[in-house]
Amino acid sequence: EYRRELSLCGSKSGRDVEKVKECNFTVRQARCGAPYFDQARLVLVCRKLYWQDMDPAHFLDGEIDHRWYPEKDYHRIYIGEIVEALKRA
Repeated sequence: EYRRELSLCGSKSGRDVEKVKECNFTVRQARCGAPYFDQARLVLVCRKLYWQDMDPAHFLDGEIDHRWYPEKDYHRIYIGEIVEALKRA
């Protein structure tokens, strides 16, 4: 149902595009105040436990660095605990 919108969210940076506006999504808040999209069928609200910036020295497959990070714009990895699950009826 939201294939175009999800494709945009997964391929564009929030620094370049106002994703919520572009996708016409409605933002709601969970009990803890965390934002989520009203259009979602399932929302997992998490509490951050740990973060770490990716280090290319730890890639086990050397092609990953060249193929997916040619501009060296590595992701930040988060580990979280699920504290609330919201499911649309």
